[in-house]
Amino acid sequence: MAKAHFCRTPGEREYMRLNRMALKFILLFLIIISSFAQSEGVDEKKPVPTHADAAVIIAKYSGLFERYVSAEASVTDCVAFLNKNGIYFGLMEVVNGTTFTKEDCARVMGQIELVLAGEAEYVAGKVKLPKGIDSWMDFCTMQGVQYEQGYQTIVQSMMALGRLGD
Repeated sequence: MAKAHFCRTPGEREYMRLNRMALKFILLFLIIISSFAQSEGVDEKKPVPTHADAAVIIAKYSGLFERYVSAEASVTDCVAFLNKNGIYFGLMEVVNGTTFTKEDCARVMGQIELVLAGEAEYVAGKVKLPKGIDSWMDFCTMQGVQYEQGYQTIVQSMMALGRLGD
């Protein structure tokens, strides 16, 4: 008995392929719209990621370290990898579920910028803030590192992964 084919001609197969592409586009559009609608709430309390959330997103999903961190890596693995490379995540902040702030994001993104540029200087295993710069936020501003957008991306990623509540 032969299998039934829903699309028998090449034209029908092409039509179905285009319909699947259109469906994917529509779903992506709806996801984007819903994320904007959630972020536009007037009285809604905005969810915030923890240090553990940020470490996982940065190590596994940022597009920077997937080559070195497996998709199955635990929070501990992600934190250990980042710390080993000078991108500091404190043990107490990770374990206690401390809120990951925009200032923390500026530090982490600034440290990543220096590591990837090969310009990092280390103190006690951590990438240090370059001399003459008062804060990681100032460093990011001067270097064009979009830490506020990075923070929002972490928040949106955690919401997409279902790890943050409303």
